Amino acid sequence: MELNEYRCDKCDKLLCKGCLTDKDNMLEVKCRNCHNIQFFQGPDAEIIRKRAVLINQGLIPDTDK
Repeated sequence: MELNEYRCDKCDKLLCKGCLTDKDNMLEVKCRNCHNIQFFQGPDAEIIRKRAVLINQGLIPDTDK
């Protein structure tokens, strides 16, 4: 699984790496550098879900194996 980088909007410091898999997932992180509070949501959740359905139906190959 590939991890996404989540960076501060103000100072571009790397805050964390992770994978938000559902569009309702939310992450709140406070930047240690500038003290800005960032909120991240899983925007790609619908794409991930549709891809899994297509793999299960055998319509596209599973490239993660």
